[in-house]
Amino acid sequence: MIFPVAVDRILADRPHAETGRSVLTVPAPTGTPVVIGGHDPTDTEDGYPIGVYAAPVRGAEAIDPTDDGRALRWLRTSWPLQAAAFHPTLPLLVLGTGSYDGGYFFEGELFLLDLASGERRNLFADDCRREVRSLEWTDAHTLRLLLAPSDDWQDRAARSEGHQVDLARPDWRAVPARSLGHEDLRGPRVPAPRPEPVAASAPEGPRPGQIRSLTVLPDGDVLLTADHALLERWSPGGERRWSTPADPDLGGGRLAVVVADGSCAWVEALGPWGGPGRAFLRIALTDGAELERHTTPGSAALVATPEGPLLVPMPAGYGERARSLFRHGPHAVFRYLPRPACACDCPADDDEDCACGCDCPECNFVDEEEWLTVVDADADADRTTDPAHLVEPDTERLRRLVPWSWEPGESHFGGPGVWTGETDLVMATVRYDGRVNAPKQGFVTRRPIGEDSSGTPRWVFRVDHTATALDIDPSTDTVFVALRGGELIALDAATGALRARGHVHVRGVPVIPTALTVTGPGRLLLGTGDARVLACHLTSS
Repeated sequence: MIFPVAVDRILADRPHAETGRSVLTVPAPTGTPVVIGGHDPTDTEDGYPIGVYAAPVRGAEAIDPTDDGRALRWLRTSWPLQAAAFHPTLPLLVLGTGSYDGGYFFEGELFLLDLASGERRNLFADDCRREVRSLEWTDAHTLRLLLAPSDDWQDRAARSEGHQVDLARPDWRAVPARSLGHEDLRGPRVPAPRPEPVAASAPEGPRPGQIRSLTVLPDGDVLLTADHALLERWSPGGERRWSTPADPDLGGGRLAVVVADGSCAWVEALGPWGGPGRAFLRIALTDGAELERHTTPGSAALVATPEGPLLVPMPAGYGERARSLFRHGPHAVFRYLPRPACACDCPADDDEDCACGCDCPECNFVDEEEWLTVVDADADADRTTDPAHLVEPDTERLRRLVPWSWEPGESHFGGPGVWTGETDLVMATVRYDGRVNAPKQGFVTRRPIGEDSSGTPRWVFRVDHTATALDIDPSTDTVFVALRGGELIALDAATGALRARGHVHVRGVPVIPTALTVTGPGRLLLGTGDARVLACHLTSS
């Protein structure tokens, strides 16, 4: 289903953007180069994208390619692409995927893609998911596969050897899905090293990653943070004015907050990697120069308030799942797990368990209940006359509002949210129940958080993926939510009723929205997992 939105222009567009990093280039039977792109998913839950780009191949007259670079065929797989081969006479393409799970199994898929009809079939049986390391048509009826061993248990050569299998079928167009089992895939042991990706030509520089946040400036320019850049500034027409690239130690940017006078912005970095602290950089909006760097010893997050940027504490050890920050509100509200300071002056950090080893209840008590917490307005007394000053409010100014979870005994990870009115929040969460690989149960809910409120939701809307972004259009009282699976949904902010849902397509391929900002009545700015920014307007559903 396609979401009722039209894309007016695309910032940071490039050929084959939807496939990210191209990993294979193979010739079609006609000799026309065909790029088959596949890359690690950009923090998505829908798998690995593969696109096929070419002039029509033999027998594929049904394809009507255009000159705008759109993919002729498109699919997503559960494992990364490792090999591909075009049939010598038929409009068929086989795709082999796979990877090592990090502990035991080599797993993958074998897809048969009909280039004329677009039909695709996974030929491996459900209990026979083998990693494919190479593919070759030896003639019109025989497909040669090199397969990794099923696992590396007591097999030191599993990464460099595998099994060669010659599969003969009279008509490959008629091979059923999931018809290849263990008996079909037996073959002699041969050298089969894991393939090195053969990349298609690409511009130099860091590989673009997902967009993390979007901010529209008063002059219409767009600020973005992304995996590949701490901060970038783009004109409304699509010209990149400057870019502050990702730092080798800190990575790209997670969130940007513009200071009141518009001269600069504070950026929360994704890193540092492997350390408990956080890093925040002040960047000039004229040329992207770094002006100042601030680090915190424990977990913290940047929050935008009407008075300027604040730093608030975050629960340690949960990474992105701990974050739950809210836009457009009169106060800074966030998810907080209070941990009292040690009563005997031991060296324990506030974000860790007490390290003194004593038995006193004051030192070993940890309040495990998480709360929606507000920074009292008078915390701004700490702000100096410098509008760019970054304030870390004293913990005494943090006031608990309502329990984070509205269901007693449940644990919820954080997500994006917005204020609606003076006392209500629309927020996204994901329930955590401790089971490994359990299906995610997400929620979008509206909760009152006034002084006398219990936090009981006014409404709850269930979703099956983690929310990546959320914003509200006050002109229609519509909440827009981007989901990690790629879907965009629109909800009535007053009732939670579903108004629209679907995917946003660019050149016929669905994108993964990872950032979202309402720029005006019926107008959206979407950041994508493939590092593009889409300026959109709503259409009639």
